Amino acid sequence: MTTKSERLTILSDAEQEALYGLPDFDDVQRLEYLALSEVELALASSRPGLHAQIYCVLQIGYFKAKHTFFRFDWNEVEDDCAFVLSRYFHGETFERKLITQYEYYTQRERVAGLLGYRLWKADFLPQLGKQATQTVRRDVTPGFVAAELIVWLGEHKIIRPGYTTLQELISKTLSAERQRLSGLLAEALEDETKVALSQLLVRDDTLSQLAALKQDAKNFGWRQMAREREKRALLEPLYRIAKVLLPKLGVSQQNLLYYASLANFYTVHDLRNLKADQTHLYLLCYAWQRYRQLSDNLVDAMDYHMKQLEEESSAGAHQMVFLPDPLDRTWTRSISPQM
Repeated sequence: MTTKSERLTILSDAEQEALYGLPDFDDVQRLEYLALSEVELALASSRPGLHAQIYCVLQIGYFKAKHTFFRFDWNEVEDDCAFVLSRYFHGETFERKLITQYEYYTQRERVAGLLGYRLWKADFLPQLGKQATQTVRRDVTPGFVAAELIVWLGEHKIIRPGYTTLQELISKTLSAERQRLSGLLAEALEDETKVALSQLLVRDDTLSQLAALKQDAKNFGWRQMAREREKRALLEPLYRIAKVLLPKLGVSQQNLLYYASLANFYTVHDLRNLKADQTHLYLLCYAWQRYRQLSDNLVDAMDYHMKQLEEESSAGAHQMVFLPDPLDRTWTRSISPQM
């Protein structure tokens, strides 16, 4: 069984707090979220006992703020509780009793129904899983997938599940996407291409080809650009394969750049130790991205040198040049024609 520490992190601590943390209202927010309509107040007033009524008012306000429900102790909501007492139950004696489990779930159901939402249940998992599968084809970043699922749930008025449920669903979806791509790559890649990709990870006396490819040019000097041309020539066969193959795999532009970044992030040692199909995918995406980057570098270098030549030519055209006359040994002056 996967432990909590081993689960995929899909949201930062701040994002988790924003979505699942108990609201911490200021005075303005209390006026906004705890000012109930007549229908909402009638629902709260129908609950048995003052403590259950106040709890229901708070649940309505917290739900309107975060679209989820909370279990809380009275000492966690003292300021909000004081606001509700003074606004709706002025002069009544309040005893801080805990509500029953039955009352808590009844309030959830009534509040969700009143505000037009459906409580989360396992029956929604297939729909949410389908949405997750479509989302990872666009962007496999866990945080992006989580955000898109939360938006989808909100649009369909479904109360989002717990964080652990989202973690497990997204983790399974990403694993399924990796398996899908691995299977397609295993069928599509020719042995010759696999050898060429593996060759990038072979170390010679100093660097592997991949490590050399990762090095950026220091300037637009001719020697540096000659090395850029060599790198581009090395990647060109892989680039042409990637250009044809990656669209067939259904790899989006965003995912292509993400996989390429992994090839750039991992060391050569790491890439050797990954599953072969996974490494091949990262390297193909890197070849596509790096080839285009090298091409852009060469274009920029050409533009840089052309501008330099133009500036030098322009400076020469406006410069007065003195030439000796070989016949009478007197100096004559040659001036470039005016433009």
